[in-house]
Amino acid sequence: MKFAQPVFLLLGFCSASLGCATPTKEHPVGPAPGSAAPAAAAPPISAASAQANAAARAVEPTRSAAPTPGSKTGSAYFGCGEPIPSARLWDETTESQVLEAIDAAKVCAAQHGRRLLLEFVAPWCEDCQEMARLDETTLVAATLKERFERVRVNVGKWDRHEGLRKTFDVRALATYIVIDAKTSKPLAKTTLEPITKPGQKISAEEWATWLKAH
Repeated sequence: MKFAQPVFLLLGFCSASLGCATPTKEHPVGPAPGSAAPAAAAPPISAASAQANAAARAVEPTRSAAPTPGSKTGSAYFGCGEPIPSARLWDETTESQVLEAIDAAKVCAAQHGRRLLLEFVAPWCEDCQEMARLDETTLVAATLKERFERVRVNVGKWDRHEGLRKTFDVRALATYIVIDAKTSKPLAKTTLEPITKPGQKISAEEWATWLKAH
């Protein structure tokens, strides 16, 4: 995935065959699927370095999101070192809220030797739901708290945060981008589909290992 200079870090309905990929004419957006049984094999997690790309900070038109109490950036970010409450993981946010969240998270991460983790997700996405479950496990939660400032980017029904999605070439969910807080450069990217893609099941231990490596 890709990135930019004054960084603004900029997820479509799943089907059993498409996973959480961007919908196409052949596979239009449909109703949210039910839960599927986890696939059997263990997944290789892909990570890739990316170079920063210049991009204009244009605010896309979007439906207004209700402000989250105590957070001007809504559910995207709750402040330096603060975890995102489970009940607010799927709140929708405006483009301006996410950009503010990114700026604030970078400042905090730089001050505390952490990195920024952008999480492109959506509530209908089974893979995103599974990753949220893994994030709540003791091992992963501790790793996230120690190493990252997290910013959640809820892409709605692939109709929100188009600019950020284009900047980081986000075409499927759940996608994670690790950003260097001081240089604003992306360091690693991975898309995890542990439910909808056969052979992509991942354990909390494997996810924590990837996070610790970046």
